[in-house]
Amino acid sequence: MANYILGIISGVLAGLCNFSGKVLQKKAINDTPEDTRNNELVKSMVKNPLWLFGMILGIGISTIFLFIAQGTIGAALIPGLSASGLIVLAIGSTKILNEKLEKWEIIAIILLFIAILLIGLSELSIEADLSYFEDIGFSIRFSFFTIIGLAMWFILYFGGKKAEKFNSIYLAVGTAFPFVIGNLWLQPFIVSISEVFSGSSDGFVWFAFLIGIFMFAGANVLGIGHSQHALNSGNASIVVPIQQVPQQIAPIIIYYGIYQFSSPHSYSLATLIIGIIFIVVSAVILGKKQAMLEKIKVD
Repeated sequence: MANYILGIISGVLAGLCNFSGKVLQKKAINDTPEDTRNNELVKSMVKNPLWLFGMILGIGISTIFLFIAQGTIGAALIPGLSASGLIVLAIGSTKILNEKLEKWEIIAIILLFIAILLIGLSELSIEADLSYFEDIGFSIRFSFFTIIGLAMWFILYFGGKKAEKFNSIYLAVGTAFPFVIGNLWLQPFIVSISEVFSGSSDGFVWFAFLIGIFMFAGANVLGIGHSQHALNSGNASIVVPIQQVPQQIAPIIIYYGIYQFSSPHSYSLATLIIGIIFIVVSAVILGKKQAMLEKIKVD
């Protein structure tokens, strides 16, 4: 139980750090003169302490908490717990926009708190172990889900860039899949790391380690780039909530479909689904604040 609680707390902290980093990076960009943003954005940002701290917080520290969460509770609950960062998005955006939280935004934050509580109460967890792959059925399901995820990602990304209508919708849905794949592969990657550095690894462990690096790092790096295209193609109030839908549904497929575990409690699936619904509703509401944050200009 202690490890489960540690995993829940780490998952929440990963989301808080991730979104806090994004808000700080956006604040630094907004404070940069427009001509500099248009011509030398990256060059100016690497010299900006606030932007650098946002990067460290959003990528470095967030990843540490993500690793802890994955190592203790697995892939099933991470997306839902990480959505806690939407709270930071709402509050942080008000500071940048110099606005007060509206009634519906406060309701959305309350729903997020309830969602996180419900997701935690579901107690769905996946023990970190490479022995799952000794089951040929599991390996087939795991590989099939990965291939389908990659296919959906590429089809929606390239299709969205070429589409004349609803391209922002295609890109928004597609941008969730690299993070879904990265979340799926992170736990095998974490287990393989410990075995590789302990000197007890064999050929399969090295295979899992190398594939894990490629899938987790590649999916997340490319996913960030994909997200920027999605935000650029349409209103963030649409992109943010739509992206949440596949990310929140995937853990149910991972837990019950790939690992084929049974619910630890009779109410586990119900609390998880209700929590996911609350997260998506909150994302729809708070996505409007994200849209305002993305549109802000410096005179």
